[in-house]
Amino acid sequence: MKNLLPPIVVLPNPLSPCKGVPAFSGIADAASLAGQVAGALDRFSAFSGPQMREVSLCAALAPLEQLESLSVGRLDSIGGEEFAAKSLVQQYFRIRTADLDSAQASAHAIGVLVRSLDDLRSAPLAGASATRETAAIRQVLIDQGAHGDAALVDESGPPGRALPEQTSHHWFARWISAHQLHALFNVHAALAIGRAIEELHEHDVETATVHIRRATVYVNGFSAARAHALALPTSFYNDVLRPSMAPPLTSAPLSGRMHLEYKAYRSQISRLLTAVPLDIGELAEDEPELAFAREALLEADLIDSESHVCLVEPVVGHAKSLIQNAGSKGYALSILRGIRDRRAADMRTFVRDGQLPADGRVKRR
Repeated sequence: MKNLLPPIVVLPNPLSPCKGVPAFSGIADAASLAGQVAGALDRFSAFSGPQMREVSLCAALAPLEQLESLSVGRLDSIGGEEFAAKSLVQQYFRIRTADLDSAQASAHAIGVLVRSLDDLRSAPLAGASATRETAAIRQVLIDQGAHGDAALVDESGPPGRALPEQTSHHWFARWISAHQLHALFNVHAALAIGRAIEELHEHDVETATVHIRRATVYVNGFSAARAHALALPTSFYNDVLRPSMAPPLTSAPLSGRMHLEYKAYRSQISRLLTAVPLDIGELAEDEPELAFAREALLEADLIDSESHVCLVEPVVGHAKSLIQNAGSKGYALSILRGIRDRRAADMRTFVRDGQLPADGRVKRR
């Protein structure tokens, strides 16, 4: 099955901004093509019926595939096979991280975006999730320097090509490619928060606020990408995917703690709250836009935790997580709920009407 899976993708170090020339420099029409994709995604119709949804996605996919063709030469200089995985999760999901320049990072990202948008055509994703995923994809292109706009989508236009048959191979590829998209969003969110912290150190609150808002778009995309990954039958998850993430097929059970890109994002959230430790009332007195942008980011982060519980419940039920043994207390969902509760407690002073559980305490696990 390996040759049917997405290629290994190399993402930039989430804690170190890319260096070098702008992402689209040196490629004629690249920024304009990216702008066409961004414009089409800005008008994405998730709630206008399957035909219009297909037309909208194909309107974005066509220039994105042209951009991928123009960028493919840059992949020759930094292929995924050159790098060792830094965790079992990276090995499994065919992800690597390295110090990349902007052009190399863009080339790898575009491949992830093409595969994600193409698969979104057939993935049974809720409209809200599809909208947030495409918004985060659009933000990737804007951050890379897209400019211009696409023509208005022709609602009478035909689909771009036949939809693939939904088979076990297709579901496995979706599972991998959507996790690559999730990791890409993690990296971009971490980098955006890092930029915000730098601007705060330079006392440029206005620019810092813009970067926090960018990060929020990506965090909203986290749950959407996860929902995309899980847009497959419960039986396939339990009969195929779950065993594939545990011994003897892996050297140890896979765990969320091994998601290095997401861990980098979490470290940036902690750094932001250290850089801006005032509660929302105090901060809003002097810097209301920053206060409410930070609040929106933290709310998106909490909603992502809550969504994680809801997304995995249909496939795991009350089963233990992969890293638990028979004697472990609780089960997968209770662990995720505990994570949600701790985050709600940690952010309670930074959001309006932040609430602790009824007893005012959060049980540490």
